[in-house]
Amino acid sequence: MNAKAEFDERCLAEARKLGGGAHRPSMGQDMVKGRRTEIEFFNGFVVDKSKEVGVPAPANAALTDIVKRVEKGDLRPDKRHILELRLN
Repeated sequence: MNAKAEFDERCLAEARKLGGGAHRPSMGQDMVKGRRTEIEFFNGFVVDKSKEVGVPAPANAALTDIVKRVEKGDLRPDKRHILELRLN
């Protein structure tokens, strides 16, 4: 196996680990470390714009709510909040 293929395989193996391994998205890193996230600028923005045009965005609204509750300390960071989310 050449060096590039070996490097790619190691990266993919790390990313396949439960929770993404060392490749956790920055928002997830912020939540785990108790830092404020950018949820309002991403999902919150989508929710606000969706209201303006009359198109529901329930997934974005739910994600925004969950992350804001984690930021406030009302919820602990846990993937179950997303896995157990029901939008229909």
